[in-house]
Amino acid sequence: MRTLMHIVLGWVLGAACCWSPAAVAAGAAPAAGNAKLALVIGNSRYGDGHGLPNAGNDARLMARTLAGMGFAVTEQYDLGRDQLASVVGDFAARLPQGATAFVYYAGHGMQLGNSNYLTPVDMPVTSESSAKVRSYALGTLLERLARARSAVNIVVLDACRNNPFQPGGAVRYRSFRDLGLARVEAPRGTLVAYSTSPGQLAPDGKGGNSLYTATLARTLPRPGSELLAIFRQVGDDVRRQTRDDQIPWVESSLAGNYFFDARYDARLAAAPARPGAVDARGQAMRGTHGRQEGANAWYRQMSAAEFSELDWEVQQRVRRLTPDELPALQHQAAGGSVVAQTVLGLAYREGIEPVRMAGSQQVARHKANNGAAWKWLQKAADAGFPLAQVEIGEMYYAGHGTERNLNKSRQWIESAAGANYPRAKLDLVQLQLLANPGNVDFGDAARAMMESLRIPAQAAPRNR
Repeated sequence: MRTLMHIVLGWVLGAACCWSPAAVAAGAAPAAGNAKLALVIGNSRYGDGHGLPNAGNDARLMARTLAGMGFAVTEQYDLGRDQLASVVGDFAARLPQGATAFVYYAGHGMQLGNSNYLTPVDMPVTSESSAKVRSYALGTLLERLARARSAVNIVVLDACRNNPFQPGGAVRYRSFRDLGLARVEAPRGTLVAYSTSPGQLAPDGKGGNSLYTATLARTLPRPGSELLAIFRQVGDDVRRQTRDDQIPWVESSLAGNYFFDARYDARLAAAPARPGAVDARGQAMRGTHGRQEGANAWYRQMSAAEFSELDWEVQQRVRRLTPDELPALQHQAAGGSVVAQTVLGLAYREGIEPVRMAGSQQVARHKANNGAAWKWLQKAADAGFPLAQVEIGEMYYAGHGTERNLNKSRQWIESAAGANYPRAKLDLVQLQLLANPGNVDFGDAARAMMESLRIPAQAAPRNR
C-alpha cells in the first residue's frame, strides 16, 4: 500500500547523488529569484516482504517530468535514515533566495501518535517506540524547508500510509487508529499534497506506476495551469478512476495563484505566503480533498454510459456486502467517499445480514436500519452525488422511512437529472406524468430508458 509522496527540491552533492539529464552540472550555482529545484526520493527496497516495486519507477517518472519543466533535479533511491536526514538538510541549505522547491517522496510512510514519518529502507520493524527514532519525521522535512530561503515549497507524498505495527487484520476488522497519515498544517509558503486523504490508504499500483503519480506526471506540464488547479484536477481524475476509493488531499498556505511558468504570472514566487492564506476565489485551502466542487465534481461530469456502469457496480457491491466488511466501508465513507457512503446507505436500507433461502439460490437480507440508511445517503446526496440523490428522491416519493413528500422527491431527482444520469431522467419523466401528462417529451424519456439499460460489456466487479 502506498501513499506518502514528497517532492523535495534539492541540491544534493556527493557520490550518492544521481543527476537527471536536465540537472545542472555539479557545483554550478542555481540562479536566484525564479530558480526551480527538485529533490526526488524513491524508496522501494524494503525487507521482510514490504518492498514497493513501483516506488522507484514513480520517482524516475517524476524526475523526468520535473526536468522537462525546467527543474534542476536530484534523484535519490533507497535511502536509510541517516541518508534521508543528510539529503534533506543539504538540499534545504542550498536553496537560493526566492526559489521554487519541489520535493517528491515515493515509498513507505506511517502515522505514529498523530505524527507522520517517512520510512527508511534500513528501518527494522520492531516496535513503535523505536520506529519514531529510526524513521524520518515529516515535520522535520517541512521545518527545514520553512527555514530555507525559497519562496514556494511544494511537497508531494506518494507513500504507504499503513502502520506496520498494527495487527494484520486491523484495517478490516478492528481499530483504524493510526491508519494512513495524519493531517498536517502546511508551514508558511508551502503546499503539501498527499496521494490519498488522512487516515486512508492508497495502493502501490498494478502497472508500472502508482495511479496518483502517473496522473500527476501527466497533469503537471500542462501550460498555463495554476498550481492549486493542477492538484484539484489530479484529485478529480484519481477519484474518477478509482470510483472514489482513493481521494487525494492537499494542505496549502500559499498566497494567491502560482504558475510554474513566469510567462503566465509576472509575480511568480514574488513573496512568501502567509499562514492561513486563501486561494484566488477566497476559499481556505487548509485541508481540502483537492477536488472540484458542486457542478464541477467528477461525478457530475460523467457520461450516461459511465453512470449506467457505476450504478451497476454500486448495486453489485451492496448485493455482495457481508457484515465483516462494514468497518472498512464505514471508515472509507467517513473519509469522504461518496460511493462508499451510497453503498453503505443502501446496505443499511436493504439489510446488512445476508441469509440464503433454504432450497434456493436466492438471498434475503435482514437487519435493516433506516436511520443509518438516511444518514449515509443524505451525506452523499448533499455532496451532489447523483446516485444518492436519486435514492433519496425515490425514498421521499415512496415514503420509505419518512413522510411522503413529492416536492422534495422532485427536487432531488431534478438535481440528479442535471448530471446526465439516465435513471434520474426516467424518474423525472414519471413525476412529470403525474403532474402534467400532456406536457411530457417522450423522446427524451425513450433516450433515457435506452441509456439506463446500456451496461457496458466490460462492466465487471472492480477489485476493492
